[in-house]
Amino acid sequence: MFKQLLIIFSLVTVLGVFTFAQEQPETNKTEKKECSKDSKCCSTENKQTSLESSKDSQIVWNKVCPVTGEELDNDATTIEYKGKTIGFCCSKCESKFEKDPEKYMKNLNEDGSTFIGS
Repeated sequence: MFKQLLIIFSLVTVLGVFTFAQEQPETNKTEKKECSKDSKCCSTENKQTSLESSKDSQIVWNKVCPVTGEELDNDATTIEYKGKTIGFCCSKCESKFEKDPEKYMKNLNEDGSTFIGS
């Protein structure tokens, strides 16, 4: 009798463990980026100009920042300018570029891979 109770208890325990140990689906863990004080993302949403902030994962045309010449991060801020997605090393450079885009576009070579400005 004791052997039978031990076998039944063991089976119930094993089945209970498998029932509660089911694999849970992963939830979407994407983080929302917060706006900083000098970020233009909040203030440019309603602007209707040739400079538009880009939130999509578009291919960035340039490899270096047109303002400072620094390399871009994977999460670089971008602006759409004359059909090209221009990336920046930081939001401060983005705001400088918005004020005089032609000046800073001259700092890049033809394919945007090298900083040629001063």
